[in-house]
Amino acid sequence: METNTKIGCMAGCLASIGILTIGAFLFVIIMSFVLKGCAEMQADTQDAIAIVPQDSNQFKKVWLSGDGDEDAAHVLKIRISGVMTSRIDRPVFGTIDDTSAPTALRKIKAAIDDESIDGLYLEIDTPGGGVTLADELHDAILRFRKSSEGRFVFVHMGDLCCSGGYYTAVGADWIMARPTTLTGSIGVIMSTFNIAELAHKIGVTDVTIASGENKDLLNPLKPVKPEHVKILEEPIKQLYERFVGIVAEGRDLPIEVVRQLADGRVFTADDALKHKLVDSIGHEDEAIEQIKKLADGDVRIYGYRKKNGFMSILENSLLFESSDSLIKKTKAVLIEEESPRAEYRMR
Repeated sequence: METNTKIGCMAGCLASIGILTIGAFLFVIIMSFVLKGCAEMQADTQDAIAIVPQDSNQFKKVWLSGDGDEDAAHVLKIRISGVMTSRIDRPVFGTIDDTSAPTALRKIKAAIDDESIDGLYLEIDTPGGGVTLADELHDAILRFRKSSEGRFVFVHMGDLCCSGGYYTAVGADWIMARPTTLTGSIGVIMSTFNIAELAHKIGVTDVTIASGENKDLLNPLKPVKPEHVKILEEPIKQLYERFVGIVAEGRDLPIEVVRQLADGRVFTADDALKHKLVDSIGHEDEAIEQIKKLADGDVRIYGYRKKNGFMSILENSLLFESSDSLIKKTKAVLIEEESPRAEYRMR
């Protein structure tokens, strides 16, 4: 009898814990939709809670490392990792230390207006990605350097700093590769799949209504036309020439020298140093010493963290998304993945 009583008590406790856990989860979901509705109703007033705050106030500055005193140069550390796309991965609940290229771009733009920041310390580990995103990052780096006398940008490469990642990096005052870094891959790529022959075999017929014969470029269900390839080669060539020019200017190299290196190949750290694509090779300790040289003194390393109030936590989680919004974003991702586009990206 006593044993049965203990078993019953244990089962009851486990059931209670399960019910409380489910209840708490449902409460969070309900509150996320309630708060979303409240925010939307107040969106037209100046006193509304800022769901998407401006670059100037969406981050808080936090000390990371450095033994300098308050008079030491304040250097902002920003990490860029993964493929450079316009999408930001969001957790189901809570926040993450986002290292996507779009977030890095917002941090650099915020730093331009942050008078307390003397320099940027960019850690870049990416195979590259979107042409426009890489160009915007490069432009933001140049604007930061020009925004105040003495400001500088230091880049430390990770496993990969290729194509769009390298395009971004050449805007810096100093580029340091790690001994194991692969970099370069200077060039442009546009790719897609063509399954016209397979579609014909299994009886799939494409029906596309277009306003002109060139509107349907690279339709995967139709045979590739040589004239369409020729049309696309021209913008690829122009984007390639822009890339070559950006590298030549950023690295102070003759454009013909860069063109010889810009055939899409990747370089080891030693080869990149030999060809003057980077300034030095080293690990984190060497990186800090070089930053001190650029700052002409001691430094304190800071990071930007997104302000994490309760509303911010919900706003940065998938729980804050309506089902309609999630469906639209999923559809946009699928369209983006299947659409051929020019990229500064290592294949």
